[in-house]
Amino acid sequence: MAIFLLSLVACENDMQSIMRLDQSAAAVEEGIKIESLYSQGGRVRAKLTAPTMKRYMERPAYVEFNNGLKVLSYNDSLQVESTVTAKYGKYYENDDNVFLRDSVVVINKEGKRLDCHELNWDSKKGKFLSKKAVRISTPTDTIYGTGLESNQDFSDYNIINPRGQVTVQDSTLN
Repeated sequence: MAIFLLSLVACENDMQSIMRLDQSAAAVEEGIKIESLYSQGGRVRAKLTAPTMKRYMERPAYVEFNNGLKVLSYNDSLQVESTVTAKYGKYYENDDNVFLRDSVVVINKEGKRLDCHELNWDSKKGKFLSKKAVRISTPTDTIYGTGLESNQDFSDYNIINPRGQVTVQDSTLN
């Protein structure tokens, strides 16, 4: 009788292990050919496209884009304000932060372009942040630096440690 009870306990533990394993495997959602619209106040603000995504339900919950992503940000007239692309992205659902890495490119409607290896996007504050090397190209200049703070449409930015030459317009020529 004791052996029978011992075997029941052993089977029960194995079954619990299997259930835990099954629950952890089910905690991942996968998608292909992703297209998602983000709206705020009844207006479309952004469109995300990606070949694949995985959504992990564990805490903190996050969505991972292993095969790249592209985000178009729109103004109130649905004109593209900026485009963001990266080969990898990770979106943290609880705090609306996005971590981008590997060939990150931001281009705004004025033609300013940011190239960097890593970029954090705080969507609540509408800011881009990086502590890594950055390159900003405008129609007239290219500036290099380490560290960046920028607004979301990349119209106003600050390079923390800039390097490079900048063309300054002569204000007396007007």
